[in-house]
Amino acid sequence: MRQHRKNILIGICCVVLLWGLFAWVVAPDYVKNLWPSVRFHQLASLGVLLLCGAGLLYVLKFQDQAEDHLAKVTQGHRYERDGVCFWPLVRVQTSRDGTTRAEIALYYQARYSGMAEIVFHLRPDDGTFFSHRGGRDIHFAFHCEGSGYGVVHQPIAVPQEFQGRTVTVRLAAAVRYPRARGNVVRSKQGEPVGTFDVDWALAYRQSRHELCGEIELLRPASMHLTLPEGVESDILRGEFVQESLVAVPAT
Repeated sequence: MRQHRKNILIGICCVVLLWGLFAWVVAPDYVKNLWPSVRFHQLASLGVLLLCGAGLLYVLKFQDQAEDHLAKVTQGHRYERDGVCFWPLVRVQTSRDGTTRAEIALYYQARYSGMAEIVFHLRPDDGTFFSHRGGRDIHFAFHCEGSGYGVVHQPIAVPQEFQGRTVTVRLAAAVRYPRARGNVVRSKQGEPVGTFDVDWALAYRQSRHELCGEIELLRPASMHLTLPEGVESDILRGEFVQESLVAVPAT
């Protein structure tokens, strides 16, 4: 859509530029009786050219270069850490063998053009749901391409006594840009989310330390999730799957 608007404005600017050349260079000597007047065409072409130039400048420099895909899923709600926006949702998935299992669907979208490394931590009330038997926290570690948009699917088990209930979860994230943050491609920011210390050399090696509530969350955000009914209440080990939905070239 942005590219389409840019092409239209460039085309209009070219037409208006030709109009201006005619009004300022050709008409004064060769078409002096131009209706309503040569002066009118000179001033009108100049004014329209300035307006089109301002519109083109806005599209090229100030308008968001990436569409806000996250808003379509979250109705505009989002959390953010260092230029990456998030929103976790609870979904229900039925496998081919008929097993119905809940999952945390973590939607995300980057606001910068540089590739980001992300660790996201979700801490529910103790015992309300879990992704690994004996664990408590839900821990994601993944990459996001510049201006990328996607979702991470994390299967979870919900004990019978918590199915259908609304529970509180605490959210924190850590983000780094291995090369450079790059340019802003989307301006809308999210509500700040907390963070925690990360050993980036080991960030993608999930261990029991990340799952048992031992990580100290610094100023975590809180939100409520409603857990579904009729889903599996136990899970041995549910690995998350990252799905890249849209990757917008940062140009």
